[in-house]
Amino acid sequence: MTQDFSSIIHRFGIGKRGSLAVVHQGTGYFACTPQAPYDGSLSAAEQTRQLLAKAEGRLAEIGSAKQGVIFCAIMLANMDDYAAMNEVWDEWVTDVAPPARACFEARLASPDMKVEMIMVAATRAA
Repeated sequence: MTQDFSSIIHRFGIGKRGSLAVVHQGTGYFACTPQAPYDGSLSAAEQTRQLLAKAEGRLAEIGSAKQGVIFCAIMLANMDDYAAMNEVWDEWVTDVAPPARACFEARLASPDMKVEMIMVAATRAA
């Protein structure tokens, strides 16, 4: 028998392989990448700006905001970009209590992507 979780899990942007975001019991989960198609000529800082702007839209869509971000996992294609990404990150969180976070180097899905983030956020949804 298949269980129906539709009353307790709200999915946004359901696609073939996954949803753009999921909210369960007041917590939202999503991954965010720079603007597609990815532009490999942009610096990691520029891609981070794109990604965080996109994240703000996703947070609003799920009933949250950057103040609600609980945790962020940051994946960089190259740790040499850590300082540049951090400059943009620090600007983004300057007016809020920053979330817990982890940052690591990873091979990303596209060679044109320099940064990707996974965010967990409190939402207004019950």
